[in-house]
Amino acid sequence: MTNSTTHAEKTEEVSTVPALPTTQDENKMVRALTVEELDVDLYRSNELWHPHGSRGAFGGQLVAQALRAAWNTVPEEFHVHSLHNYFLVPGRSDIPAIYQVRRVRDGRSFATRVVTCTQQGKTVIVCTCSFTKFNGETPESLNHQTPMPSDIPLPEDLPNNNERMKLLLEDPRIPEEQRNRFKNFMDTVTPVEYRDIKVDSLEDFGQWFKTRDRLPDNDPALHACTIAYASDSGILMTAVRANGLMGRKGIGMMASLDHSMWFHAPTRADECPRSNDGRGTAFGRIYNKEGVLVATTSQEGIIRLTQREQERRQQKNKL
Repeated sequence: MTNSTTHAEKTEEVSTVPALPTTQDENKMVRALTVEELDVDLYRSNELWHPHGSRGAFGGQLVAQALRAAWNTVPEEFHVHSLHNYFLVPGRSDIPAIYQVRRVRDGRSFATRVVTCTQQGKTVIVCTCSFTKFNGETPESLNHQTPMPSDIPLPEDLPNNNERMKLLLEDPRIPEEQRNRFKNFMDTVTPVEYRDIKVDSLEDFGQWFKTRDRLPDNDPALHACTIAYASDSGILMTAVRANGLMGRKGIGMMASLDHSMWFHAPTRADECPRSNDGRGTAFGRIYNKEGVLVATTSQEGIIRLTQREQERRQQKNKL
């Protein structure tokens, strides 16, 4: 689930990158995160997705693919414990992304990788990933976590976001422009299913998420990369809500600047702020269904109001 709080329930030459898969006989999440090895420490994306209304390819997918490429270069016993990513220019979904991995350090307990993602010679993202050996909880180690919120509904008691959009489409009070946005949302079959949690606080946002397809049991890297993929969905909206805005009404442009994650424990991904100077920062905690804190994430993004919203706020300040 996400409570920005977040909870996890989470070689063929081509000239263009296909859209999200729609067939039922392939695992959408596996395909979305697949990177093809071209040479030593050099990888290429298999596909990229451009969400409707966004400025470029989905940032969560770029981060997850960068992590996947880095993970391919460390020993099997290592697991990611943190990543720090910067979004530099919008990615394109019609051409592959190239991931160059630089092996910064290989120690007995930690390994560090820097991944540079490029398209047509332009650097799209730079992602630093650090890996360690997870030994589990022992009496000799310190263990502490922020408790998972206890007053939230179970995912099976909530509609998924497609079902929620369908109900909104039947509401005659919804403007036509908003209806078209809901229809575009429903037409997109993403690898991850989200279920929003209604919260009373403007500074909190929650959602359960899990993959639509069952993931392999023997691939912890895939599960961690999936959580990285899903963690980029909706987190920046927390900063929008904290400023009294709902949805994208009044927002002229919004884009992620950076994204960081800390992974505290391996888990499955298929079971169920402050704003200043036009920038918003949001923090998220990712729990599994048992209430174990498995990852922490933060994100800063640029949020620009429409001219109309700026004028409305200027007028309000004069009163």
